[in-house]
Amino acid sequence: MLARTSAVVLMLGAFASGADGQRTDSGPLRPGGRGGFRGQPPAERQLLQRQVRQAFAKAVRRQLNLSDDQMRKLQSVDLKYERQRVALLRDERQARLGLKGAMDDSTSVDQAKVEGYLSQLVKAQRTRADLLEGEQKELAGFLNPLQRAKYFAMKERLNRRMQELAQEAGRGPLGPPPPLD
Repeated sequence: MLARTSAVVLMLGAFASGADGQRTDSGPLRPGGRGGFRGQPPAERQLLQRQVRQAFAKAVRRQLNLSDDQMRKLQSVDLKYERQRVALLRDERQARLGLKGAMDDSTSVDQAKVEGYLSQLVKAQRTRADLLEGEQKELAGFLNPLQRAKYFAMKERLNRRMQELAQEAGRGPLGPPPPLD
């Protein structure tokens, strides 16, 4: 377990330091959503989550060259939309599980239930697009288009790497990356 902890911290340190080697403190990130360090003792998991959030915040601040005011606004917007995305993921997962259960019923498939679950999944996709659009509009108030694009690319890279680590550990996919504080 200590080797895994060290590997995660090293990976995040490399991500946070970037190519220029500059380090900027932006403060801690707030925990949120489903986490990526399940199966570890709670204290160790919390420490790793805090390190991930801090490294990501430092990298975002440095690579986007954000002022204190921009960073505070970004953290606020990120937290607001991350909470909504977590709720959406939870609802979508329930709909997928319900759909699977309805389709697996070998006695007789309830077509109305299947239709209802499909409708929920389509609605979730619309909601996801609406969230992205709303988030982009809010971010446009204090980030330029290049900063917004870089920010979303960074979030995607972090999420992809966390998914890979979870797959390597045999735990399956994780939730979205932690929100900024």
